[in-house]
Amino acid sequence: MKSKIFSIIIISILIMLLVVPLASAKEFIGIATGSTGGTFYPAGVAIATILDEQLAESTGVKFSAHTSGGSAENLEMIKNNEIKMAISGSVPASQAYMGVGNYEDNRISNIRYITALYPEVVQLVYRENTNIKTISDFTGKKIAVGPPGGGGSFYCPIIFDIVGGITFDDFNPQYLGYSDSVQALQNNLIDAAYLGASYPTSAVSQIYAGQTDVGMVEFSDEDLAKLKEVAPYYARIIIPEGTYPGQDKDLNLVGFKSSLIAEQSIDEDLVYKMLEVIYLQKLDELKQRQAALKVMTIKEAINGLSGAPLHAGAVRFYRDQGLDIPDELIPPEMK
Repeated sequence: MKSKIFSIIIISILIMLLVVPLASAKEFIGIATGSTGGTFYPAGVAIATILDEQLAESTGVKFSAHTSGGSAENLEMIKNNEIKMAISGSVPASQAYMGVGNYEDNRISNIRYITALYPEVVQLVYRENTNIKTISDFTGKKIAVGPPGGGGSFYCPIIFDIVGGITFDDFNPQYLGYSDSVQALQNNLIDAAYLGASYPTSAVSQIYAGQTDVGMVEFSDEDLAKLKEVAPYYARIIIPEGTYPGQDKDLNLVGFKSSLIAEQSIDEDLVYKMLEVIYLQKLDELKQRQAALKVMTIKEAINGLSGAPLHAGAVRFYRDQGLDIPDELIPPEMK
């Protein structure tokens, strides 16, 4: 009898040892961002940290953010199911889903928007001693265009062609992350750098605060008009005087919305809970953690998004909050 009881106890312990790890096992969702000197990375860290704090225990899902090459690389990782969530410019996300532009032969159909984030500004910073004032002056120079697979490789060719009449063949492109671009500018190794992000951008603040005299390429109303004929998603963005150290005038620039995107297969209820955290529970804290996110409101949550659809969980959340969802943002699985 004792032997039988002992056997039952041993079997019970073994079952518990097998079950407990399964019960505590968690799903991990990584948010791909960008290089550390831009805004994608700190914005992604802020979002992932708050989601992890609020949802890990109740859902069993752990969230984390990691660096990447930026929008183009993030979209490829979404396509290949290497990552479940990412930050991306809404423009490449739109074109990737529609299979146009750079994605004409590489459509990515499993992209879903979760929310718009903040305006991303085209910031082209140059050394003052290079005689650069306009994009056409980049000819023959060394220009950093961001890391391979980053937004610079996507946006710059269009902008340079339409506004400056040049291509990457007309200058020496350097594929550097934002922090490396700052160092290269300070060490006179490059003449200018694309540092597109929200403002203030830490990399731009760093270079403006350094010993190197720098300026930023501005866009006239005529430049913007020409750009909008080809790329209507661009809009005027003015960086006020004093935003960066020693910046003594307003900067007339252009930009577009960035977005949080997801792979289609993420659970609908999880996305709904994520948006509850972001907009109904922790929006003020999110804004405190990352200045770029201060522009976020639920009324702006889908403004600037087009081309690709929302995630089904996002559609349900926004409808519950009284937002009118355009038909083009309804995913095929909900039609």
